[in-house]
Parts: sequence; structure tokens; C-alpha cells
Amino acid sequence: MPSAVIYARFSSDKQTEDSIEAQVRACREYAARHGMTIADIYIDEAVSGKGSKTAQRRQYQKMLRDCEKGFFDTILIHKYDRIARNLGEHVNLEAKLKDKGIRLIAAAQDFGNSNEAKIMRALMWSLSEYYIDNLAAETKKGLRETALRAEHTGGFPPFGYDIVNKKYVVNEFEAVFVRKMFDAARDRKGFTKLIEEMAAAGVRGKRGKSIKYPQIYEILRNEKYTGLYAYSPTEAENRADRRTKPGAIKIENALPVIISKAQFMEVQKIMDERNQTGRKANYMCSGLVYCRCGAKMHGMTSKRKGHEYPYFYCSKKCGAPVVRMEEVDDAAIRYLKDLLSDENQKAISDALRQYQAGEGSRMTEFKQVLKQRIQGKQKQYDALMKNLSSGALPDEVVADVGQQMKEIKAEIAVLEATEPPKDFTVDTIKAWLESIKAAPDRDAVRLLIERIDVGEDEEKEKTAFNIQSTLKTVLGIHGCGGAHHCFPEILFKYYYISLHHRA
Repeated sequence: MPSAVIYARFSSDKQTEDSIEAQVRACREYAARHGMTIADIYIDEAVSGKGSKTAQRRQYQKMLRDCEKGFFDTILIHKYDRIARNLGEHVNLEAKLKDKGIRLIAAAQDFGNSNEAKIMRALMWSLSEYYIDNLAAETKKGLRETALRAEHTGGFPPFGYDIVNKKYVVNEFEAVFVRKMFDAARDRKGFTKLIEEMAAAGVRGKRGKSIKYPQIYEILRNEKYTGLYAYSPTEAENRADRRTKPGAIKIENALPVIISKAQFMEVQKIMDERNQTGRKANYMCSGLVYCRCGAKMHGMTSKRKGHEYPYFYCSKKCGAPVVRMEEVDDAAIRYLKDLLSDENQKAISDALRQYQAGEGSRMTEFKQVLKQRIQGKQKQYDALMKNLSSGALPDEVVADVGQQMKEIKAEIAVLEATEPPKDFTVDTIKAWLESIKAAPDRDAVRLLIERIDVGEDEEKEKTAFNIQSTLKTVLGIHGCGGAHHCFPEILFKYYYISLHHRA
């Protein structure tokens, strides 16, 4: 009596499927009618037949391995598309089975063994392949037509919008908080208080979860709030990259505006500046942050859904929770703004002017810093020139590279013409300190802050920070500020650097 095995598969594709039970039952009935015994049953559930994904089907692969053992001479399937929806895959399988003397029979599509039957099987295989390809194409076509009408293509709409008849409409309640997020980002205020405010007001994201830092970052990068409708049929790691892929659709002024284009671009610039410090050991406060156990905290970046989330963790892994870089940065910036009060600015100005009176190497240091900056710019220029000379760049890229080179040359010319001021007046120093206070950067943080200890405010149940300044001696605070005991020299060096950087 011929020995047969049954192979059944329930696809993950979104079309009507016969159940596993129905497939097995049809194969058993066929075996009974033709006097076959069933030696084994192989079942793959929720695995697509698209393309060459047969490699992902464990039971299918086990069945192929068992073909080598000679346990059966027939494979029964319900229909030919249960094996694959790819003509090449079918042909290869048939060739393998023929070499081993094993027949492949579809219980619901048994055309026999004639030449006409072979043609019919090939037609069925081709039809299956056509079906899945056409389904995918029609789906993409439908989504593209929807996108061209600036209509919602599915999924959750961005926070701040609702969907009414496939059109985006402003959710005024949510839009208030979207504007607050952009205002806070523009003013470099951080989001801790806003997160608390939203939690108190019961504000939830579109998925029903509370809104925290990851969601805020995603919102701040979404250009839809400026009225831009953007759609791409293919995914990409970053939102912006997805919109530049071939076939991407971008329609200006297609959606109701929540955030102005100018404010959006301003916020992107600020976020990009922060991302530049987002590599390991280059965070704004890296090297300054200490855990409650006394160990240093190191910076790392995790990735979720294409977005980066930088944080600090204890180097000794004492069990203390990680701390988001954003929280540490905000605490440092708030501290510096308090530190640079009018009273403290006067003390710093006095110390700088006293140092200035007896300092003789200032010009040499300045020229050295200037030389380094010019060399750095020249390296950027040379790298662009190398890319341009390759001759493999599209015209629009060539134009962009040319503009970059022009800007770098202008920057080099400005640097070469830069001379240090002979004297620093009270007004000059005050203006400089006020600029730092208004927009503290990484250099200012690392110059003016000696240490940041991370603790916990048990009463408020949130992270607390104890920050120590390098200005202890200058401001009459007990202690000299550790490694920054020669503070005036260091401060002057930073002042030289910042003259051009902040211009």
C-alpha cells in the first residue's frame, strides 16, 4: 500500500483561507479513496507563501529532510498554493521529488500525470504567483491614490490630529500640548514639567498610553504639523529618510497647520545640535555624571522604531535606574542659568580682568586654537573636493556639495582674519556671559560644571540632581573646584574659541 504524508499550511496573507483541519481532512479523504496510508502530517501555521519564504517553514523543511529517508512515496497537499506561490519554487521542488521517486499531489487539483496535467499544474503555480504579486501591487496602488488625495492611509494619526472621512482635522485639545512641546524645545526648557502637566490632565497618546520623552521626540520630528502631507510606500529607519525614498509623495499645505514652518525648522536645528553630541562619550554632560553609589555614569544610546534615545547608566551596574540624557541636560542648563546671575557675572568679570592684567601668553594660545579650527575646516573642504572629483554624484548633489565648499571657504577666510581683542571691557565680558546664559552649549557645561550627582527626591518621587560648579574660588564658594584650579586661564581659552563660534 502506498505510503503518503500530508503537508498543510495556513498563510499569514490576508485572504480567505481554508482551515488547517479542512486541508488535512481533504487529504485524508483523497488517501482513503486511493488506498494510501498516512505516515505523517506536517503543519506550518501563519507562514506566508510569498516569494522564497519556504526556508522559514520548519515543518516544510523537516518534510524535505524526511524525503531522504524513504519513509513515503507521496506528498499530499490540498492545493498547489499550499507549497509556494512562486513558480520557480514549485519547479525546483518537483525536480527534487522526481529524483527521489516521490509524487506531489494536490487533493483538490488532481490533474493526473499526462502532459496536459503538467501544463495545468504550471498554470496553477503561475496563477498563484500572479495573485500574490497583483495583490501587493493593487494594495500599493490603492495607498498611493489615497496619498495623492492627502488622505489618511491607515494606522494611528499623529497626536494633535483626528481623522474624519479619511481627512486630517485638528484635535484642538491635543494641539495645545503639541504647541507646548515645540515651544519648550525652541526655548530649551526640557519636558519634565510638561510631561507632569499632561499626566495630571489625563492626556494620552493615540495608542492610549501616557506621553513621555520618546513620544515627544517623535512628535518634534513630524513635519505633518507644518501642513506637509508625506507618504512613502517603503519603510526607512528614520522618518525623514522615508520621505526621500523613490516614490515618496510630499504635498505642501495639504493638512491643517499646527506648527509654523519657521518654528519647526528652528526646533530641528536645536535637536540636530543635540544629536551631534549623541555619540558615546560625547554627550553634553558625559564624564560629569555620577551615580548615587558614587560610580561614574556612562552614556549610551538605545534604538526603538528607528529613533535614538540617549541615557546614562551606572558603570558598576549597582541597580540604580538609567537616567535620560534629556533630564541631565535640562538640569545642567537650569543650573548654569541660575549660576550666571548678575551678582556672579560681576565676580567672574572681576576675576577675568585681574587675570588679564598679568597674562602674557594669551595671544599664543589664541593663535593655536585658531590654527586648529582652520585645519579642521580645511579637512572638511578637502573631503568634499574628493567626493566632487569622483564624478559619480547626481547634478543636485554636486550643486549641494559646491554650496557647502563655498560656505567652508568663507568660514576659513573669516577665521584667518580673526584677531583677539587687546582688552576685554566689562561690557564685553558681560555680553559674552549673557550669551552663555541664554544658550548654554556643551563647552560651557563642561567648563563651568565640575560634577553632577544623580539622586532621588523621595518626596516628589523623581530624579534629583546635585550639581557642583568649577567656579568655587572665583565666586567665593568653599573649595577650589578640583582640576579647574587655574580657572581664569581655562575660561579665557574658552572665550577665544567662542568669539567666532557664537558670531
